[in-house]
Formats: sequence, structure tokens, C-alpha cells
Amino acid sequence: MSVPPVFPAVVGDVLDALPPRLRKRVDASLGRVAEWTVTAADDTARATLDPETTLTWTLRGGVLTAADDLVCSCLLAPKCLHRGVAVAAADVAHAVAEPVAVPDEPVPAVAETISDDERAAAGALWAACATVLRAGATGSGAVVRAELLRAVHTARVAGLHRAAANGLRIAATLAAARSGDPTFDREALTAELVELMVLCHDLRTGTGPAAELRGTARREYRPIGSLRLYGLCTEAVVAGSGYAGVVTHLVDDGGVLWTVPAIMPGGAERVGAAASGPVAIGESGLSHRELGRSGLLLSGGTASSDHRLGAGKAVRAVAASAASWDEPPLADLWAQPLPDQVTRAFQAHTRPESHRPAGADLLFVAGTVLGAAGDAVRLGADEAHVDLVGANSRARENLRVLANAPGLRLRAVARLRPDRPGTAVALAVAGDLDLPTDLRHHVDLGLDQLQRSHVAGDGTRALPPRPEPTDRVPPPVRPLENVLHRVALGGRAVAAVASAERAVRALTGNGLTATADLLAELAAASRDRGRDAFGRVIRDESDDFPLAWLRAGLHVREFTRAAARRAWLAAVER
Repeated sequence: MSVPPVFPAVVGDVLDALPPRLRKRVDASLGRVAEWTVTAADDTARATLDPETTLTWTLRGGVLTAADDLVCSCLLAPKCLHRGVAVAAADVAHAVAEPVAVPDEPVPAVAETISDDERAAAGALWAACATVLRAGATGSGAVVRAELLRAVHTARVAGLHRAAANGLRIAATLAAARSGDPTFDREALTAELVELMVLCHDLRTGTGPAAELRGTARREYRPIGSLRLYGLCTEAVVAGSGYAGVVTHLVDDGGVLWTVPAIMPGGAERVGAAASGPVAIGESGLSHRELGRSGLLLSGGTASSDHRLGAGKAVRAVAASAASWDEPPLADLWAQPLPDQVTRAFQAHTRPESHRPAGADLLFVAGTVLGAAGDAVRLGADEAHVDLVGANSRARENLRVLANAPGLRLRAVARLRPDRPGTAVALAVAGDLDLPTDLRHHVDLGLDQLQRSHVAGDGTRALPPRPEPTDRVPPPVRPLENVLHRVALGGRAVAAVASAERAVRALTGNGLTATADLLAELAAASRDRGRDAFGRVIRDESDDFPLAWLRAGLHVREFTRAAARRAWLAAVER
């Protein structure tokens, strides 16, 4: 087995005990862990490094929770390199991916203002992010990562769960960058740093709703009373964080969307079992696949702020009749004009995921199959058209079957893709299909299997693919975006070396004076470093450079969102 996972604070505690000369050697020694053989028995794990050196972990729930629970038998212990390497190479416990938790009782209300302890914890996270910016991902070794993890632990103790989860994501990304993991993405690191630093700034200044800034350790379920629910569809989910399963979408009499998830650790193999598994709400006797095609009578219900239904002891639910997509209240979902749906979906993407209502980023599109556009099926809707793509291999196979029937009338539930104007990920379809009884009402594209006999058609009509944007950020702000990514990857020194004068002149000539000013400010802040009497660079602890980087990052993020929204509206307003 690999070395056991650790709590975030343990990494910093162990590395702090090391002498500076050994602390500098931790990163270069991480490869030794691959040669260790770790054995576990009960709550103890051991690794024999040589005849005279043994590492022993005392675990609680399979996790190293305290620095003193890691013991080395070498003469330098506890200030030895072995302990430092063991914690630096370990996974951090309580990763950001959150299992579905169902509390029995609603969580009580919390304070509406940010406390001094919370401000201090946010300040520690801000300082850790500033250190990451100065060093860059390539220079953020075990010591920088340990400082970040210690700040994450402080934030979690203070109740800043949203910030702590974000910090863990950044720490994992830094570890991937140092190890040469091909999944490392500097754009993702830039986005995470911008989000966390904005959050820390808002926490320190008390800007915004306190509950939304704090986040929650687990989902808060509050009473919602009784509901009459109708199954809309069941979505297959395979997350990159190592979780998989399904989410069933439901609609109440008022047209409000709700979700019932069944997501657990695992890969794509979990999807089928979760779809056929029982719904953990009441005693309806329905599986998730069946619930997506039937109804539910709910009493004593609870739900989180994002409309995820809870399954507490007092919740009662029984199976009820279904409604087709052509009947209210489901039919009302397709009544909203498509441009209004796009606007709503983009507004949802600006909110934290835990406060994003269920279905806010979904599009309800009705139209005629025009043919295949590359890997997508083009659906003509009210003089506009939307390209539907699949989220997994099963969905893509089903879409290829639908592409064989130009002229087929369909209704589709799809998730908007902000980075591809006019393209959405299709979850389910219904329409002029000859479906068997077990596929009544609609087809869940990621779970069900469409046959050619279900679709009447005379062959695929090939259509030109929709022009793809060459970049996720429009070319006008690309010079500023490139500098942001270079700083996130290589640190402050990268921005200090490169000259930005040419890019500033080009941006000014294009009329983007605000973008040009931010780029010039960032370049100047990266070079503004004092020196002592001997000409040595003085360590800069001010916020000038981090704030200049953050202002530029916010500008690029908002510019990108506005441009993507405009491109989407242009694609559907025809």
C-alpha cells in the first residue's frame, strides 16, 4: 500500500520540526517513497526503510491525525528526513469531493457577521496564496504546500469550509505540478487562486452574505414540508474527483427543480448500480431509474439550499403517478424562451456550487433534428439551433442513432457549456420515438440504449460543425491572461523578467485601455522590489503584487464570462 493519508495540519507540524538543511531536501527525496513497502494492521502502518530504520504510523480511521503519531526509529528522529518525506508524499485527507451526506436534523442558524477569528483565518489563507503566487507552481515545494495546508486547517477550525475546500484543491494541484502529473492544468490553478483570493478578500472585509462566504462542512437540510414531485430524468455522473453514480431530477407542481443524488466513491462502474439502486428517501420502493419516470408524494421533507432532497428519519415518501414531458408541470419548463434560459444558466455559473439551485444551468430545448454536426446532433429550435453532445460513450451512441432521423421532433434536457457557444451536453430526450414500455416518456441518454428501430429515419444528414472558439479567453485579453498563467506557473520572477510594453501598446490601440492598465500595473508590481545596502533583494511581504495579480485575474474572468454569454445569446437569438 502507499503511505497513509494525513490531516492538513500534520504536514506543517512535521516539516516545522525539521532543520532548515533537511527541509530543503524534502522535495528531492519524495521519489524514495515509491521504494517503501508499507504494511497495515488494524490502526497501525509500518514501513521498513533499512535494517535500522522503521517508520510507524498510528492511524485513526485510516488517517494520520497528529504529528506525534508518526514515529521513526532512526537516530535523528523526530527531526529526521524520513518523517518529512512520509507526510509530504501522502494524500491529504478530506478531499474536496464530497460524499452525499444526509443529516437527521436541520443545522441551526449561525452568526450573520464575520468574526475576528474568521478574518484572521482568511488572512492566513491569503498570505499562503500570496506565497504561492511569488513562488509559482514550479517553485512551491513541500514547505510552501505545508504552509498552505496549515492555513487550510486554520480555516476549517474557524468554520470557513468553503475556503478550506478551495485551499485543498490548490494544494492538490501544486502537488500534481511538482510530480509531473499530466492532469496538471495551469488554467485551473489560476482560476482556483482567483476564486480563493477573492473569497479571502471578501471574508476579511465582510463583503457579501456571511453564510455564503463560510460555506458548510456538510450540507444543511432544512424543512420544506410536503411536495408532489414528478420525475424529469436521471443523469449519469462520473466526476474526476473519484466519485460516480446518478442524480435524479424532479419537478414540483410549481415548476421548481429538485434533485435526489446517489453518488459514492468509484468510477464509471458505479453508475449502473446506482441507477438500479433504491432511492434513499422514504419507502417508495423505487430505483433511481424508475423515479426519473414516475412521481413521488413527499411529506416532512428536507432540502439543502441547492434543492437537494434529504432523507432524514422524519421524511416520508411514496410512489405516485408520473407526468410526461408534454403535460404540466413538466411541459412548462420548455415554455421559457431559450435566450432567457441561457441568461439564467450564466447567472448560475457565477454562484458557488453549494448555493446554485438545482437545474439552474439546464436548458430545455424543443426542435427538429437537422442532422449530425461532427460529434453532435443539431437541433433546430425557433429559427436558432443547438448542438447536443454526449457526456459519456452511451450518450454519444444514442445521439448517433438520433442523427439518423432528420426531421424528428424532439424535446431535450441539456446542460449548457459556457466555453462552446451553441453547444450543450444532452441528458435526456423525448419526442416522436417508438419507445418500449421500460423507456416510457423519455430516454436517459447516459443510461438507456436507443435502437434504430426506435427511430424512423433514412440516414444521417451531415451538417458543417459549428465554428469552435480558438481559445477559452477571447483574443483581445489574451496577453493579460498569458501573464496570469505564467505567474501561476513560474512565480513573480517570470512576470518581472518579461517586458509588457509591447502588449500594453497593442491593448491600448485596440481600445482596451482598462486591460492595458491592469497589465502595466501587474508588470510594475512584479518588478517593484526593494534591495538592502548590499544589493540583495529584500523579501516582499506586502500585498501590492498579489492585489495587482488578483485585479487582473478578476478582469479576465469577468471579461471571459461576458464574452461567452454574448456568444451564446448570438447563437440562439436568430
